[in-house]
Amino acid sequence: MARSLRFLFTVMGVLLLLDQGGKVWVRAAIPLHHATSLIPNLLELTHVENRGVSFSFLGDISDNVRVPLLVSISIVAVALLAYYWLRHRGTMNLPSEFAFVLILPGAIGNLIDRAVFGTVTDYLHFRFYSLSFFVNNLADILISLGVLAYLLGAILANRERSGQAVS
Repeated sequence: MARSLRFLFTVMGVLLLLDQGGKVWVRAAIPLHHATSLIPNLLELTHVENRGVSFSFLGDISDNVRVPLLVSISIVAVALLAYYWLRHRGTMNLPSEFAFVLILPGAIGNLIDRAVFGTVTDYLHFRFYSLSFFVNNLADILISLGVLAYLLGAILANRERSGQAVS
């Protein structure tokens, strides 16, 4: 059964608004590097501005090179993902299509941050007692969940193909 594009775009718009709204609130209400425990020893609300990509990779490059480079890469990535999704969505299983509904607003949310501020606002600090893992945001979580959904969809599609080949 085909899923309505209007519904899927609405879901993506809501996710993008939640991401951007959270980042606006963090930038306005929480001082940079201030940490507040949400779940003791596991999760903190910490305002961090990430100049690079995952784990601050490329964050040390000068702004006049880094910002246009990362914005350009992000625009191309979003365009390619959207094109692939729209072209192949009719043949995708539900987890695979759901993956793009998560990944695209996440990628667009971080793209907006990079284009407007030159950094990405992160605020969810995952840790285990004194061991710090990473600080990310809703957009990062959406992208990660989307990748997992896509992998699940690929596994299910592979099982379905294998089952049909045996019959």
